[in-house]
Amino acid sequence: MVEAVEFGLQFEKEMVIQEFILEGDSLVLINALKDISPPPSSIVAVVYGSLFASHDFRQVEFSHVRRQGNRPAHFLAKHALGIDNFSVWIEESSCFLEQALLNDVELGQDWVSDLFPVCFGGLVTA
Repeated sequence: MVEAVEFGLQFEKEMVIQEFILEGDSLVLINALKDISPPPSSIVAVVYGSLFASHDFRQVEFSHVRRQGNRPAHFLAKHALGIDNFSVWIEESSCFLEQALLNDVELGQDWVSDLFPVCFGGLVTA
């Protein structure tokens, strides 16, 4: 998660996004970024570097999300381990991510398939 914060801040800067919420499931890291508690020595340099980098933006909010509440991000991170190339979806999204979102929402396939009609031909839901 520590590397994801650094990468996320750099990505937001490159995309010229000035206001955003950076969510993570590491309570220790998020509390350190929010200055609620001191960072462990193993991540202190990254925390202070990220805080310094966050001053380049108009507004950055750090928010803790339990892993159970952040399943699409968790699935996406696991999926990314098997990708060799850098991949970004800006105006379009991947079918993999849409599947993760579908599995995360209780509204069901009709709501998600209306939102993402391209990927839901023969979709198998969990």
